[in-house]
Amino acid sequence: MARTTSLTYEQIAGAADAITVRGERVTTRSVRDELGSGSMATVLRFLQDWRNRSNRQGQAVDEMLDLAVIKAINTHIGLRVRDATASASERNAELLTEIDGLLVENEKQASTIEEQAGNIESWKTSHAAVSARVGELENTVARLTEELLGERQTGEQARIALAKAELRLEAVPRFETEVAQLRAELLQSQKEAATYHEAAAVAQARLETSVVKK
Repeated sequence: MARTTSLTYEQIAGAADAITVRGERVTTRSVRDELGSGSMATVLRFLQDWRNRSNRQGQAVDEMLDLAVIKAINTHIGLRVRDATASASERNAELLTEIDGLLVENEKQASTIEEQAGNIESWKTSHAAVSARVGELENTVARLTEELLGERQTGEQARIALAKAELRLEAVPRFETEVAQLRAELLQSQKEAATYHEAAAVAQARLETSVVKK
């Protein structure tokens, strides 16, 4: 079995620094994963040394700072805090103004909604009246339609009767012509009958005369 590679302080410190730069939390497990191998006990021991040295370095930096620098930093921080506070106050004032405007707008909208609700009720009343009127008109239209259909049927019958009468009137001249012809034929027949009657009378007379002579 291969022997575990011994870790050095420099390796563990480098891994811890890399994790810190990435903004991640430095733990024994994260350093061990960063290195990829090594004893957890060794990592824990050297990591504690790294933390102690980091703390001492931070304290040394603080001690090395000049009081004037610290004062300047504090002054700068105070100015930033004041600016941030002023900006926050201005923002709060703007928010209050916006809230007041929203409240006014809300009141206007509430008034508009109430007015629209009244208009809706008025519209409902008007709609009911119009609906009733429409119902009356529909009934009237149905009645007039029925009457019109009856009148159309009556008119159709009248047109048929008129057409028949016109046909009869058109036939009158033809009938008159036929009547005239029949009258002429009747007169001719009467004349012929008279002639035949006269001839028969003459023949009868001759016959009687002939009988007497014998």
